[in-house]
Amino acid sequence: MSQKQPAAPTREAVTGVQKMTPSEAFVETMVANGVTDIFGIMGSAFMDAMDIFAPAGIRLIPVVHEQGGAHMADGYARVSGRHGLVIGQNGPGISNCVTAIAAAYWAHSPVVMITPETGTMGMGLGGFQEANQLPMFQEFTKYQGHVNNPKRMAEYTARCFDRAISEMGPTQLNIPRDYFYGEITTEIPKPMRVERGAGGENSLNAAVELLASAKFPVILSGGGVVMGDAVAECQALAERLGAPVANGYLRNDSFPASHPLWAGPLGYQAPRPR
Repeated sequence: MSQKQPAAPTREAVTGVQKMTPSEAFVETMVANGVTDIFGIMGSAFMDAMDIFAPAGIRLIPVVHEQGGAHMADGYARVSGRHGLVIGQNGPGISNCVTAIAAAYWAHSPVVMITPETGTMGMGLGGFQEANQLPMFQEFTKYQGHVNNPKRMAEYTARCFDRAISEMGPTQLNIPRDYFYGEITTEIPKPMRVERGAGGENSLNAAVELLASAKFPVILSGGGVVMGDAVAECQALAERLGAPVANGYLRNDSFPASHPLWAGPLGYQAPRPR
């Protein structure tokens, strides 16, 4: 299917093996992935990286609650076709994102959640806002990257971006707060993207034959229609077939409710029969 193309980054990421801080490696990897906006609440856990957001062309959009920031990242991803990012202070700040990340998971939104963590030398000692941040999101993420060495900052950051897009769902980048500091020698990975084709010839022919012989076809319009930027094409197919169209779960944006062939959403959101 066709895909919305991510906007070009405001500047190019650095290339080649270079010396930099882990914070710079983190930010440069975001630049390589075209990041321009992050939703969240600023905090001491990622202050070093936050100081270089603006020079890198990245805007931190402050929110009053992390759950709202994660919902905003979800919405941003849905309408733009790009990654939606959310970041917050470690511990209770990050835990506020659980509900919104669960919603993004079921909506197949490529949200990257950045979760700074208690410093490595304070883990297990009840340090400032210490919490076990990976298990709380395990059920609602496609991939969880935990930076276990500052030298791997760019690697894990890039992997979270790649997996969010390839698997169409939230990923978590967990970073101990002391791993933003120091000096490393690293190279910023280039984004890896899997092309999604419109479908093989045999599959398309089989679909045409199936529709041609169907007596009462019904279309279930879901996330694939939106991700493929194909709402208009879905509408044209429905009109050609005279087929009613139902929206998939949490995908009321996949077919216009004003259309006479719209049958409403499926699941508990569906209208009750009269």
